[in-house]
Order: sequence, then C-alpha cells, then structure tokens
Amino acid sequence: MSVPIVAVLTGAMVLSTFARSTSAQEPIRVETNRVVVRATILDKERYRLLWNDPTNLWRAVRDGNVQLEGDIIEGVVIRGLTAADFQVFDDGKERAVQNVTYEQGPCWVFHDNKGFHSELLGEAGGKWTSAEWPPVPVADYGNYCYGNYVLTYALPVSPEGSCHQIKIKVNRRNAFVFARSEYCNAKHSASDPLNGTMLGKQMESDLASVKDNKVDIKLLAIAFYADTQATRVHIALDWPSKSLKRYSTMNGVLGMVFKKDGSLVTRFSDLAEYPSEEENRALNGVYVGNPNPATIATRYETQLILPPGEYDLRVVLSDGTRFGRAEIPLTVDSYDENELAISKVALCKQIQDADAYSAKLRGAWTAKLLGSYVPLVSRDIEFKPTASTRFKKRETLYTFFQIYEPLPEATVQIQMRIVDLKTSEVKSDPESISATSYMKPGSSVIPIGRGMDISKFPNGSYRLDVQATDSTGKSTPWRSANFTVEK
Repeated sequence: MSVPIVAVLTGAMVLSTFARSTSAQEPIRVETNRVVVRATILDKERYRLLWNDPTNLWRAVRDGNVQLEGDIIEGVVIRGLTAADFQVFDDGKERAVQNVTYEQGPCWVFHDNKGFHSELLGEAGGKWTSAEWPPVPVADYGNYCYGNYVLTYALPVSPEGSCHQIKIKVNRRNAFVFARSEYCNAKHSASDPLNGTMLGKQMESDLASVKDNKVDIKLLAIAFYADTQATRVHIALDWPSKSLKRYSTMNGVLGMVFKKDGSLVTRFSDLAEYPSEEENRALNGVYVGNPNPATIATRYETQLILPPGEYDLRVVLSDGTRFGRAEIPLTVDSYDENELAISKVALCKQIQDADAYSAKLRGAWTAKLLGSYVPLVSRDIEFKPTASTRFKKRETLYTFFQIYEPLPEATVQIQMRIVDLKTSEVKSDPESISATSYMKPGSSVIPIGRGMDISKFPNGSYRLDVQATDSTGKSTPWRSANFTVEK
C-alpha cells in the first residue's frame, strides 16, 4: 500500500515559496507495515538572513559555482537530526520513530535554449516542468530543492481507505517543519499513486464527465524503440499557466489507456502541490504570495511500457476545482528486429544539455529517474517533445526520432523535408544526412535530434517528413508530423 502526497514546483522569484516542495515532493506513503514521511526542517533565523540578503547566493549562481550555491541553500536546513530529535503524532497519538535518513530532494534548476526553468520528479517517475522564468539574476535559485528527512514508523491498524492526520515536532530552536499532514490507507501501484485517493476519485469522475473543460491542455504520445523487446511510449502534456487557478495549491494528472474495445489496459497518475498562504506567512512573517503563474508547472511528461497495439489514451489535469481533458488515439507499432525501421517524429521547442546534469546536480540525473523514464537524448542533448505544435517564426523547429538498424556494419542516411500543406510545395529539402555521428556503441537504436530554421517560412501549416535509408538499399516509410508557423 502506498499513498501519494507529492509537492512539486514552486516559485522562481521568491525564496519563501520553494520550501515546501522539498518536504512533500515525495509522498507520505504506506509500505507494508510502515508509514514513510518526508519532512524538511529549516532554521527560521538562517532562512530570514538568506531571504534578507541573498547576495552571496546570487554571486554563486552568476559565477556558475554549483557547489557553493548548493552549500548556501543547504545551510538553511537543520542537519544531523536523529530519531530521538523527532516526535510524530498520528491522529493525535505519538508514534515511535523507527528510522530517520537524510536525502537530497529530486528537483533542480536547468538552463535550456529558452532560459531557466525548474524540473521535479513526481512519485510515479513523471517529470513536472515549470515555464521559463523571466530573465532576472535571482531566477536561478528560486526553485532549489532542499534536502529532506525520511521518517518511518509502524502503521497503525485502520480500515482501508481511511485517512489520518500527522503532526511532526522537532526539538531544535528555530526549527520550522515542512511536511504533509495527512495520509490515506489506500492500495495502488507505484505508477498510480492517486488511485483510491479523494483527488484520484474526483479526477476519474472528471475524465468521464460531460462537463466542458476549464483547462486547455494539449496531449502527445509517441512510441520509441528500446534495446529490448519493450516499447517505451513517451507522453507529454502541455497547458498554459493561466488555465489553472492563479493560487492553486494542488495539481494532479491522471491518464488511462484503453483498448479499442473499451477495456482498460493501464493507468498512471501524479500530483504537484504548492505551499499555502499560511505556510508562506509562518516562515517569513509576512505573506509574499504564491508562485508567479509564469513559474508554475505548465508541462508534465511520463513514459509507459506498452505492447504493440491500437489504443485510446485519455488524460485529465486538475487543480482540484477546474479540470481539462484530452483524448488521442495511440498506435504502438510492432517491428521486425531484422529490418531497418523508423519511429514516429516528435516536434520539440525545448532542448537542454544532458551532460550538464552531472555537474549541475552533483550526481547523474539519469540515476535519479524512477521507473522506466529515460530522457530522449541525442548527442548529449535532451529533446523534449511538445504537444503544442504552433511555432513562432523566432523559434527553432527541433525534431526527435529514432532509427532502428539491426546491421552494425550498415551505414544510414536520413532525408528530411518540409511541405506546405496548402500548396504541397516542398519548402525545405536538404541533402541526405549521415546518421553515423548519432550512433551509440553496442546499440541498434540511433536517436536523431536536430533543429531546423523556420524563420523565413510564411505563416501557415506545414508537414515535416522523415525517411531513413541504409547502405544495403533498404528504406523506411516516410514518417510525418504537422505543425503551424505564426508570428
């Protein structure tokens, strides 16, 4: 049994709004006969000093001194606590703390082709991403994740589905505790933490509701090859920050995959939670507001392993009041391991340096990813598929797709062209591109990520076509993706 209570992205511009993200980004959960709670313990006086004078932190960010930046932020956390320093109350009754460990929180700041943004891994292994932050010096540290304590105690006897209140106290002067205050005794898989919870049930109702959407969401799902028989489906969900309530403290996502006969194949869910006005006030002494809407999560990505087949994917996003639904057909192709093949094409607006993860995060990003999530990386650049395919002229049209070549001695050429959907005119038809520099030693999968200039294209609708040919004379079918260019 496991119960989600996950907090994710917070404000980029104010120190006060990111504290809770580290305490609740991982869930309060029930594991067999234990309750596992994550809590961030901050020193209010140290926090006040950093809040009033972030000069040294800003300099560390400006100079790219990741170690100093991390040390300054972590200096606000009260470290070295043991089980003897905590008191945990479950429905008002004190429970003996069995174990306490300290971990770095799974959210980070990145600099990509558009600016700075923050990312956080949800409990189910999905990735929540904020909008790009305004270009101001302090933006880089606003969403830093504090480390947090992981406390465990024996699970009290309770009926399945019942919910319980938790309160945590710490015997340290100036200690401020950020932790979720409730968990529910509900059964679900690790990839579906909202299953059985009140929010999860509400979102199931929203998904089946005939009411109009209040949140404008775009949905994309593309199947990619792997070096095993498994096929990984990358799912991306995009929405404008203004679609959700301005001061929402909770966002959830729920997805269901159905066969064409209507039977349920699998489902997934995740949760993002933001600090409340009361928490901001308690830590700072004054109310500084919830996160700027421009820095709240506007994107969610996850991955599923699915067998070949024809499916319907239905997803709902909710802030607890408003919700948005999207439904798309999903095809997972089967392929012959002895034949040249090409995946569908993903269009992307954001890319970022994959190599920077290890330096920026003081530890490999990929080592922190949960479940089957694998970043879409080509030549050390991560490509992020977008469900919103309207591109501005000033943007670069980035593409990501995969080629499957079973013959290690064969060479592969790529042909890419852009066609005007209205006139059928070929607007861009460059020479064939060698895939050799994209190959990975020992892998039959060739990940291709490229950018294309669309600045001179007239406003209108277009189609990108991609094909692969190898040195044995075999060619794949053309794969296509439509997009729109606008001012």
